[in-house]
Amino acid sequence: MSVSERPRPTRESVATKGRRYLVEGRLIVERVGNGFIVASCRGDQGDVYALGYDPAKRQWRCTCPALRRCSHLVALQLVAERPA
Repeated sequence: MSVSERPRPTRESVATKGRRYLVEGRLIVERVGNGFIVASCRGDQGDVYALGYDPAKRQWRCTCPALRRCSHLVALQLVAERPA
């Protein structure tokens, strides 16, 4: 089989990975109150990231190195009601 004929490994989407983190129990919601959400999530390499929602800034945040929407926030957003 030539290199071009080998199947490419499929990459898990951010949304799928976020759902998997939730199902696997990697997300811990630590505090909820006055619109704030504070949580942590363990990634695939074992690193634990701090994440949450700040209503004053209307901003989701995560300490992981992702430059865009990350799977850790997807997991949190699946269990959190999005603020208006």
